[in-house]
Amino acid sequence: MVKTIIIDDESPARMRVKKLMEAHPEQLHLLGEADCGSEAIKMIETLRPDAIFLDIQMPDMSGFDVLSHLSYQPFIIFTTAYSEYAIKAFESNSVDYLVKPIEAERFKKAIKKLELFSKTTNQNYWKKLEKLFQQIKPVKQIFSLPVKKKDKIILIDFEDISHFKAEDKYVLALMNDGSSHLLNKSITQLENELPEEFIRVHRSYIINRNYIFEIKKYFKGKLILYLKDKSQSEVMTGETYAEKIKGLLGLK
Repeated sequence: MVKTIIIDDESPARMRVKKLMEAHPEQLHLLGEADCGSEAIKMIETLRPDAIFLDIQMPDMSGFDVLSHLSYQPFIIFTTAYSEYAIKAFESNSVDYLVKPIEAERFKKAIKKLELFSKTTNQNYWKKLEKLFQQIKPVKQIFSLPVKKKDKIILIDFEDISHFKAEDKYVLALMNDGSSHLLNKSITQLENELPEEFIRVHRSYIINRNYIFEIKKYFKGKLILYLKDKSQSEVMTGETYAEKIKGLLGLK
């Protein structure tokens, strides 16, 4: 019997998977469920499930972020809302991918595949899947950021935002003119929603690459990014983000 955990920030989606699991009592045993990435990591490390039903996009972190924090590699069945093309792309890489709302027959096929799934997983496997996921993500077509100000909502043009900074439970949008706006979204939510000119450079920073005018190398491969906003902001990259940033900025 395969021990499992359901990870999804949407309660109806978790309920749907649990309902579908009831038809497979001899194959699946549910250990628990989590509604955010941080809770999921703790639960997985404690309960050590054989497999997890994993939503890719969650408020605090992505499904791939969850996987990167694990000390071992459980089997993964992704549960999210993308196209049939995406499903086929992931299936061709020997991992199943269920589109919401999940149909019973499709779920049954995923369980059969899970039973046959090989445990010999390459160490770079999830990185390859993340790269594939980035390639099949829908193109974002938003041009402004809605910000709540007391009893009204204002729209801020993305071209006027130099960077975002996470502080405690909130995120600040730092503007070209030195002003700022307090947002009620997490840094990971923004990373998933912003246009491609915005890049995550640190666990607490997302910058608009159009504002970078100078880059200096720092200790342990980190970079210092100098921005051409009114405040002349300086942002140091996180160690784990440096290589990705070099590739995006053509520094390799």
